[in-house]
Amino acid sequence: MIWFDLDNSPHVPLFRPIFKELSKRNLQYFITARKYAQTVDLLKLWDIEFELVGKHGGKSKIKKVANLFHRAYQLGKCIRGKDIKLAVSHGSRSQLLTAKVKGINSILMMDYEYTERRIFNLLSTYLLIPKIIPDERLRLAGINLQKVIRYNGFKEELYVNDFIPEKDFRKKIRVEEEEVLIVIRPPGMLGNYHDRKSERLFLSAIQYFLNLNNTVCLIVNRTKSEREFLINNFELSKKLRFLEKPVDGLQLLYCADICLSGGGTMNRESALLGTKTYSIFTGRRPYLDEYLQNLGKLKFIETESDIEEIGVSKIVKTYQPFTKNILIEEIIDIIESKYIQSN
Repeated sequence: MIWFDLDNSPHVPLFRPIFKELSKRNLQYFITARKYAQTVDLLKLWDIEFELVGKHGGKSKIKKVANLFHRAYQLGKCIRGKDIKLAVSHGSRSQLLTAKVKGINSILMMDYEYTERRIFNLLSTYLLIPKIIPDERLRLAGINLQKVIRYNGFKEELYVNDFIPEKDFRKKIRVEEEEVLIVIRPPGMLGNYHDRKSERLFLSAIQYFLNLNNTVCLIVNRTKSEREFLINNFELSKKLRFLEKPVDGLQLLYCADICLSGGGTMNRESALLGTKTYSIFTGRRPYLDEYLQNLGKLKFIETESDIEEIGVSKIVKTYQPFTKNILIEEIIDIIESKYIQSN
């Protein structure tokens, strides 16, 4: 059996097509999930069966470390009696620790080279990383290249390549067709890589958009603290509001005119869908985001003057179907081969 652990919202759309393909191949799998951001809501939205195990440890580093070991213990109890041969996640530290203790081989997907590389190097069996990121960048970041397995493209293409726009999606989120929709993801204030500068850019960007006519800022927050941060600085209105229930994120980004985000996955989804995309991430830049910026698909916001240069207008998109999604087959083949080796 293959065990997947989903501990953040982006992991649900990421692994959803993998689950479907595994079912087609009659390969058994088991899913655990952490209560954090919209992870559980999205699993329920798409009727994906899972076991809820643990929650986020909060902002304190001490509590995060304690939670890492506590959730790993909880996961160990959850998989007891199950014939797990391979553990797969996109950055789950708790799963890595549990798998290491239990002697289970693990595949850890990652696409941000400056994340928890020490833990990943130490505990993982394999590191599954996009080919776009050069070996030299990984080496300089401290990644153990002997553990690295490569795949083509962006991880987001696993599901973006199957995207089909939904007609009249804006009605679901109460935004008029003639309005300029700006989808905003706040900086990850609980993340290890969080930088306070991104908070200032976040607030300045919202103020800039609110001062313009015919704009709607729709905030897609992860946590309660991000919501409280915004409410403490702005009064909610028709022009500034939260996304109150989970929706298909790709539909939301496609119908948007602008996406401004403090997180990598949402930026890459937006850029790949052809939406004007701006990043307020102020930590060490991911190579993949720099790559998209070089292609003209994404722009980093570094100063308040950069915000004032954002062109705010309606964007008319003409949907172009993606080519055949061969990435899903590539990823599944990698997972299946390592699963067979573990048996």
